[in-house]
Amino acid sequence: MATKRGKRAAKNVDPEKENATDGAGIIPMPLKKAAVKPKALTVNNMSLEEELETMTKTLKQMSIEKEESEARLKLKEDELQAKAAEAERINEQLKLSDEGKKKLEEKLRKLQKLKEFQPTLSLGVPLPSDDMAKKKKKNSNRLKKPKSAFLLWSKEQRQAVSEEHPNASFAEMSAIMGEKWKSVSEEERKPYLERYQIEKDIYLKLVGQEKREAEALKLLHEEQSKKQGQELLEQYLAYKKQGQPWLCRKEKDPLKPKHPTTAFFAFCNSRRPALLEAKTRIPEIGKILGEEWKALSDAKRVPFEKIAATEKTRYAAELEAYKVSKAEESTAAEKEMEEKVKLEKVHALQLFKQKEKTDQAKKLMKDLTKEKKKAKEQAKDPNRPKKPLSSYLIFSMEMRKILDEEKPGMTFAEMNALIALKWKETSDKQIWNDKAAAAKERYTAEMDEYNKDAVMT
Repeated sequence: MATKRGKRAAKNVDPEKENATDGAGIIPMPLKKAAVKPKALTVNNMSLEEELETMTKTLKQMSIEKEESEARLKLKEDELQAKAAEAERINEQLKLSDEGKKKLEEKLRKLQKLKEFQPTLSLGVPLPSDDMAKKKKKNSNRLKKPKSAFLLWSKEQRQAVSEEHPNASFAEMSAIMGEKWKSVSEEERKPYLERYQIEKDIYLKLVGQEKREAEALKLLHEEQSKKQGQELLEQYLAYKKQGQPWLCRKEKDPLKPKHPTTAFFAFCNSRRPALLEAKTRIPEIGKILGEEWKALSDAKRVPFEKIAATEKTRYAAELEAYKVSKAEESTAAEKEMEEKVKLEKVHALQLFKQKEKTDQAKKLMKDLTKEKKKAKEQAKDPNRPKKPLSSYLIFSMEMRKILDEEKPGMTFAEMNALIALKWKETSDKQIWNDKAAAAKERYTAEMDEYNKDAVMT
């Protein structure tokens, strides 16, 4: 081991220092140099930079991923909120639909209850509506408008003109008549114009009478509708108090003939008593009768068909007599209605006359009031001093001048509102009160002078 270490040491000893000795003749030991590794440091520095760069990239990637995940979460939250809002809206709609359903059920229940209520009212003659008047056929007794002077003249001249122009169409004939009418003198036109004027006056008088009757009937029906409304209300309150539903079945006419029995029903009527004696169940009776009728031969069906034919003849005769009686009843009802209409017209005209008198009295009172007011205004002395303005009116007049210059586009209402606001905000109102007091004093002095002059005159 010693020889090996010696050899290693000999190898490491510098040859120049090998011969050197110190003063004591001792050979000094060689000094070890510091272990410097510059290449390894650079490598470590490079690896740190790479690691730092990698970490920075990783951090950036992580931040991007974080942002993406946050955005996804936000979208998810928005979707959830939208779904929640939709669910809430659907719930509200369901609630509303439930409420609407309940309301409809309540309305239906009320209508069903009202169906049971059958009021007994004496209804008057209905007024003809505009639609009904249009739909009605032309009445032969209706008032016709008077023919003009030209039409009266053309009626007399048409024959002569048609002989002159036999092949002329209606339009051509009208044009020829028009040209001829233009050449007719005033003297020749005069009788036709006078006749037209007489017919026109009669027509206007009759039309005026018809309008008056229509207005009177309208007034009467208004009065009747008020009475009927009150009567209906009283009947309904009585019905509610009673608490028992009135049956709402359509009443059958007892005089109307019954429909004829068929051959099958005649067979059923003859066979049913035997089946009932045999204690056959009622639901089964119909089935048995149908099967027996199907199995019945034509020869055996003949008596029942004869009964059906006799019934049919009887029904036809009774129905004809019923129709005749109904026609007579309807004619009597029409006559009764006509009488009722006449009576209603008389009653309506009486009512209308009373209304006219009342309206006339009201108009007279109104005219008298107007005349009095006018006379009072005319009798007013122009020399009489005017009453003084209040402090607010003086302030508003001054402010109005300023606002007209500052805000020329303001409306009258806006200006009034602004002046009122400024008056409220004004702290020193004493100035305007003093002005109003001075105006009042001046008015008092002027009135004293006016009164003195009036006494002297």
